[in-house]
Formats: sequence, structure tokens, C-alpha cells
Amino acid sequence: MSGVWVELGRTCSGAALALAVLVAAVVVGLVPAHAQERILSFVSDVTVERNGDLAVTETIRVEAEGRDIRRGILRDFPTIYTRPNGTRVEVGFDVLGVERDGRTEPFAREVLTNGVRLRIGSADTLLRSGPHTYVIRYRTTRQIGFFDDVDELYWNATGTGWTFGIDVAEARITLPEAVPFRRSALYTGPQGATGRDATVIEQQPGRIVFRTTRPLPPRNGLTVATAWQKGVVAPPTDTQKLGWWLTDNLALVAALAGGIALLGYYLLAWLKVGRDPPRGTIIPLFGPPEGFTAAGVRYVWRMGFDDRTFAAAIVDLGVRGHLTVADVGKITRVSPHHGGRPLPAPERAVTQKLFAAGAVTLEQENHERIAAAKSALQQGLDAAYRGVLFRPNTGWAVVGTLGWIALVAAIAVTTFVTRGDNFGGPVLIGMLFGSVGTFAGTLLLRGFVQGQVKLPTFIVGAIFFLVFGGLGTMALTTSADTLIDAVPGLVPVALAPVVALAFSLLKAPTRQGRVVMDQIAGFRQYLGTAEEDRLEYLTPPEKTPELFEKFLPYAIALDVENTWATRFAGVLAAAGVGAAAATAWYSSDRGYDDPVGWTDKLGSGLTDTVASSSTAPGSSSGSSGSDGGGSSGGGGGGGGGSGW
Repeated sequence: MSGVWVELGRTCSGAALALAVLVAAVVVGLVPAHAQERILSFVSDVTVERNGDLAVTETIRVEAEGRDIRRGILRDFPTIYTRPNGTRVEVGFDVLGVERDGRTEPFAREVLTNGVRLRIGSADTLLRSGPHTYVIRYRTTRQIGFFDDVDELYWNATGTGWTFGIDVAEARITLPEAVPFRRSALYTGPQGATGRDATVIEQQPGRIVFRTTRPLPPRNGLTVATAWQKGVVAPPTDTQKLGWWLTDNLALVAALAGGIALLGYYLLAWLKVGRDPPRGTIIPLFGPPEGFTAAGVRYVWRMGFDDRTFAAAIVDLGVRGHLTVADVGKITRVSPHHGGRPLPAPERAVTQKLFAAGAVTLEQENHERIAAAKSALQQGLDAAYRGVLFRPNTGWAVVGTLGWIALVAAIAVTTFVTRGDNFGGPVLIGMLFGSVGTFAGTLLLRGFVQGQVKLPTFIVGAIFFLVFGGLGTMALTTSADTLIDAVPGLVPVALAPVVALAFSLLKAPTRQGRVVMDQIAGFRQYLGTAEEDRLEYLTPPEKTPELFEKFLPYAIALDVENTWATRFAGVLAAAGVGAAAATAWYSSDRGYDDPVGWTDKLGSGLTDTVASSSTAPGSSSGSSGSDGGGSSGGGGGGGGGSGW
């Protein structure tokens, strides 16, 4: 009897083991299917309304396992497209509601570079593992294509941006009237593919349903296109189209309209106040305009004040017997001298400020006295000639600059409003870098051309501003999808040279000033002519050391001191004196027998010394998709998503 029980026990144990193995096999077989996060089904139900709007309900059933899908899903929807001509199209996208498993679900709307992201779910709530069904209802506009013979919906039902595979995808399209469809097409696969892994499972007048025939891998989608007779959906009016275009391309409109307006303003300003009176006939003159000092000549000739104006005044004061200049090593010392010829008010103010505490060395530690003397000279020249012989028209230039700044602000605001932070940020940075770099670079180039900026300074500055402006331009072009996208940011950069040069271009002499400037031009012609044979027929004054000294301040003022010195090299050599020795007001421990070297020291060297010593330390001066011409990912709708 005991043997029977033993045999029965063995039989039961074998059956239990077999059952356990079977259960384990079933469990092992089922685990991978449940553990893989994916979209079980994706249904895009589209109702076309008579006004062209689409009412869309997306039903997305997902398998969540707490890896990528922990709190919910992300649904990206593109709203910004680019036409073949590069201009923008922005479709409407209004979310009507979101549900999960039959209950309202919270969501947040985030702006992307080319559209909108819905972050569905709550940061405080973790999903249970298993299937969940999301329903997203929204309305979108401007998705219908209006062709000559048909109207069409080319609809990217799922989008090709999903990071999950899709087991089954379905697109349902319902028209406002029960009319037959003229043609239809479908595409599956990644962006741009023309796969046909789908079919039409239902078609009747006014309704058509597409469904995939095999699962879609990640980054694959279903796109459908269908066309129907015209008249079912109302096309947009011309006014609507214009309004849409202006709204879509608001930054471009602001940039072009603002740029044209700014150029128009500058043209108007130049025509009104910036045009010079016609020049007279320029003939060589053998002296300055009557009553003009060297500083006055340069101030009127340039229609403004600079460091060389002050340097010319220092040399002129020396020639007139009011100061002496001594160069000892690298130090330039200027001392008062009494008994000189009477001075005009501007130069008299210079001596009062410069020698308020006696002699002064042109060093930075004396910047307050030197700057005060410069300021006194400028104020005196302003009072004597500004508004009398020329009008700076600074106010007109300032208004233009403010308009330029307002244009930059308008482009930045419209870009941020229409494109969001992701695109607006690079555009703003690019505009600022590019505009400032180009503006400053233009001023640097102008200074170099006019001889106010030395070559080493120009090279260093040019490299800096090229890099500065280049970074801005690069930020604009690389962040833009098309060249048209970059145009709004590039407009202020292109206008920067105009804004920078306007301060000098809008200056204009008065009629009285034109006469004086013609005289200055004639005098400069005499001072700066190296070929003396050209002047002989006019009987110029005899060349003497005294004449060389007398007009030297004017040659410095008019940037022709080296030519003037070259003409007198033989005269000074015949007199047995060096260039420096020909003057009683200048001394140096180096001696300057070469007149060109000495005058260059006085002109350029003294100008540089004045500039550095008057500045305080630490400061500075399409085809139809339904006709077979489409692809997966084409048309409206689309996007993609993931979990979070």
C-alpha cells in the first residue's frame, strides 16, 4: 500500500513541475511585451469645417512602464512653416481640452522654435505602469490647400518625431458635406519617405479612414492627403491672406518697413540740412583766411574739434611767442612765455587754463589741466564758428540714431512674440553684436582714413570689431532656418554704417562758411603742393626759415606738415640751421636736423601726447500631396512627442 502512495507522490510532483515550467514560460513570454514603452494606437480624427478650420481629436493609447513615460507624455505640434520663397506661415493651434483615461488631465503649453509643445501630466503625479489613453482636442487653422481644380487636406496624422514606436495608426477625415473624394494618397516611414504601409479601410462621400498595415518604428509616421471638389470649404479672402502674411512675417515687415523709413529719414535730413552749398573755384592762396588761427582753420575745415586742433594751437602759440616746448627724453614740457602777439579769445583761454599753475608736462598726471585747456579752446571755437560758418546738425543725427535703436527693439520684440525665446534670444544677441561691431568698426575705419587713427591701432581694432561683428552675424545666420529668417536681424547691422557716418555727413557749411572753406582749401593747396613749379606762375612768397615757421602750425592743422617741411629742407640747410633750431620756442635733447622728422614729431607726436595726457586714468574716449507628390512628414499637423 505504501508503494502506491509513493508512486502517486511521484506523479503529482512531476505534474506540479510541468505546470510551474508552463506558467514561467507564459510569464517570460509576456514580460517583454508589457515592459516595452510604446504607442499602442494613435487615432487622428479630423473634422473639416466650412471656414477651413480643423477640429481635431487625437486619441493616443500608450504603454507606460515608468522609464520614459513617468508622469505623462509630450506632444509637439509644428505651427511654423516656410514657403519656397523663404517667408513664414504660422498656423493656428488652440487646445480645447486634454484627458487621460476619461478624466481631465493638466497640461502646460511650451513654445518651441517651430511650434508648440504640450507637456501633459503633473509633476507631482507618477503614472501606474500599464496602458493609458490620452485624448487631445484642439482646433487648427490654415491647413487646407486651395488649388485651381480641387481643395485638399495634406495631413501629417501622427508626426515623425515620436521617440516611441506605434503599433497602429489611423487617420479619419470628415468633410462638412457628403461629397465624393476626387483623389487620396498615403505615406508612411521617416521624414521624407514615401512608404505605403497603410490602406484606406473606409471611404464614403464626406468621410475617409486610413490605417497602417504594420507597426511604425520610432521616428516614423503616417501622413495622408485627400482632395475634394471646390466650394465645400470657403477659401480665404485676399484681405485675410494679406493679414496672415503680415502677421506671419511681423519681424520681417518691421525690419524692412523700419529700415526703409530710416533710410528715408536720413535722405530727407540730408536734403533739408546736410547738402553743402556749391563750392567755388579753388585757387592756391598764400595765407590763411584773414583773422584765422591754426586751430580755427582746422576747426572750420573739419567742422569739428579733435586732438590735432589742440596740437596745432600749441604750436601756433609757440610761434606767436606765448609758450615754449621742450622735449627731454620722453617728456614734453610746455612753459609760458610772456610778450607775444595779441591772441584771439579761444587761444587766450588755452594759456589761462594750461598755465594756471605754471609750466606743465604733457603727462596723464596733469590730465585735468590739459583737459581744461582743450575744453576752453573747443568752447571758444564753438562760440566763434559753430552755427556761423557751419551747422553740425547733431540733433538730426541723434534722432536717426534713436530711430535705429528703436528699430532694433521693434525687431527683437516682434521676434520674441512670434518665435519665442529659442529663436528670439539668438536674434537679439546677433543684432547687438553685429550692429555694435559694425558701428564701431565704421568709426574706426573713418578715423584711419582721415589720419586720426594710427595703423597699429586700426589693425588691432579692426580684428576686434571683425570678430565682434562676425560673431553677431554668425549667430543670426546659424539660428535661422532660411536666409529670409535672418533678414530682420541683418537689417540693423546693414544700417549701422549709415548711422555711424550720419554725424559727419549731415554737417554742412553755411554760405559764409563755404567761402571761408574755399579759402582754406586754396591755402592748403599751397601748403601741400610738393611740385613747386605748379605755383611759380602765381608768384608765391619767397621761401625763408621765417615763412616755414610762420605757416607750420597751419600745415599741421591741415595735415600737410610733412610736405611743407620737405619743401623747406634745402632752405633750412642753406641757412645752416636744423628744423628745430629754426624756431626760438622749441628745444630738444635729441636735435632734429631733418625737417620732416621734426614736423612729424610736432604734428602726429604732439597730437598723440595730447590725446593720452588729457584722459583720466581708467577712462576712455508646392505640389499637391494627394496627387502623389507628397511624403511621410509632409503637410500640416505632424510633430511628434515622447514621455516625461
